[in-house]
Amino acid sequence: MKLMIRQYLASLKERGELDALLPDLLSQMGLEVFLKPGVGSRQYGVDVGAFGKLHNESESKIYLFSVKSGNLDRRDWDSTNPQDLRPSINEIIDVFIPTRIPAEYNEYPVEICLCFGGEVKEEVRTNVSMFLGKLKTDDLSFSEWNGDRLADLIEQNMLREELLPKNCRGLLRKSLAMLDEPEVSYKHFSQKYQTLI
Repeated sequence: MKLMIRQYLASLKERGELDALLPDLLSQMGLEVFLKPGVGSRQYGVDVGAFGKLHNESESKIYLFSVKSGNLDRRDWDSTNPQDLRPSINEIIDVFIPTRIPAEYNEYPVEICLCFGGEVKEEVRTNVSMFLGKLKTDDLSFSEWNGDRLADLIEQNMLREELLPKNCRGLLRKSLAMLDEPEVSYKHFSQKYQTLI
């Protein structure tokens, strides 16, 4: 199932798709989302902002997500487009962190999360690592939320079959396994739906 989710994430557009899914995922993980994607308002490099503690972290943090679609390559890292990831990170550090973080979170460390549905291409991996390594401090860290990590988190937090009654779980598995055969998949999905009502 993870492979299907990862392929789906890699196909999502940045606006209205991947950035719309992320706040729901973060809420499901127990974080408090304080900034969602907006249209028309300037966001200074941050598409989604959240606060809290992830299950593997020892302290609460501010998580600032800069979302890009597909794979991260040279074109999306640092070309002449101000929407590229490197200029977005600079804008987060120069403008967003000093002026836009809610006052109640000012004392907490910040983690800038590079978020995309695909992966970092090898051609740009060293550039990204070197750039982020120079910016890292005790109160500022960086993380990569690529398609693989997002697929894991979606599977663990949003698609848990334990949320369904026991008599529906097998039908859900069959429906997902047969996605490449839409008629068969729909048959199992509709059976699952009928058992729920």
